[in-house]
Amino acid sequence: MDKLRVLHVIGGGEFGGAEQHILNLLASLPADEVEAAVVCFYDSLFASELRKAGVPVIALDRFGRFDLRLLQALREAFRSFQPHLIHTHGVKANFFSRLAARGSGATLLTTVHSSLRYDYTHPLAYALVSLMERGTRRWNRHYIAISGAIAEILQKDGVAQDNISIIYNGTDLSPYRQTDRKDSDRIRLREEWGIPQDVFLFGTVARFVPVKGLPLLVDAFAALVRECADATPHLVMVGDGPERPILEAKVREHGLEGRVAFGGFRQDIPACLHACDAFVHSSYYEGLGYTIIEAMASEVPVVASHVGGVREFVTDHQTGLAVEPGDTAGLTRAMMELLQEPELRARLAQNALALVEGSFTIQQMAAQTLALYRELLE
Repeated sequence: MDKLRVLHVIGGGEFGGAEQHILNLLASLPADEVEAAVVCFYDSLFASELRKAGVPVIALDRFGRFDLRLLQALREAFRSFQPHLIHTHGVKANFFSRLAARGSGATLLTTVHSSLRYDYTHPLAYALVSLMERGTRRWNRHYIAISGAIAEILQKDGVAQDNISIIYNGTDLSPYRQTDRKDSDRIRLREEWGIPQDVFLFGTVARFVPVKGLPLLVDAFAALVRECADATPHLVMVGDGPERPILEAKVREHGLEGRVAFGGFRQDIPACLHACDAFVHSSYYEGLGYTIIEAMASEVPVVASHVGGVREFVTDHQTGLAVEPGDTAGLTRAMMELLQEPELRARLAQNALALVEGSFTIQQMAAQTLALYRELLE
């Protein structure tokens, strides 16, 4: 066989963990062995970043959300690229690709990045996407689960264990290890956000959607502020999404306008983390938790919900502080503990850095994925 031809398919309307995963993976696969391209259903920021990285993009952005004409467009893309493997990400990409690929001879592989039950909270929406996913699984050869927790969900849903490989998402650690920039990033961003240089700053990076539990984080932070008679902690929330008005209203409700900053959607996440003294994750569910790994790589101590794939690398009082999902009081206590104990912060940061450097590199992810590609085509 000449070069392995792999075509990834994804919605690409957002720029979240799945999109970053594809960018990282394609940048690390050996160019002399793999020829890859990406089909996107939206010609947005993600498609632009792919092009900047030199990755060919097939943008099928002229169709509605569930426009059946997309099937024919995908068939044409598959005929043109002639992939050995079609690697899909997300319910819509899975559904349309599995139907369009029938008779093409390509092997289909899906990476599962999250739980449908938490991605689609409305009962009707969940029922629809579950039908789309389960109804087309017969045509999918194999699954990559980004954590053991996701693998467990797939098995409970009827996918055979032999058809699942666990491959942790890798992170390019180098931008988070630019320690020489930490002081300048800290000064610059705190000035931009209107946060004093000498206060303790908690930070979070997330899409502002219900599963991330951000209203709970604001409540927990409000309780922390009330309990801190001799400290003035601040909070910065980096990201954007449909819940932003709810979060802004909650900040006003607690009278925290001077303590909570909204950083907006940003791409300079390493710099944002440099400005923070601790990172707080409040999700109700997480397939893995990219932003937690990024905080760990930046030596920022972490408080995280004990959910999903997070349980596989945030060990309480070893690599972070673990809090049960939805436990506002527990989140407040953990934040107070980090605020008050500098030796604990240093120990957690050191242990967490060693963990991510040993387990979550892009090189490991790319090598494992390439080995799986070859195995599936044997």
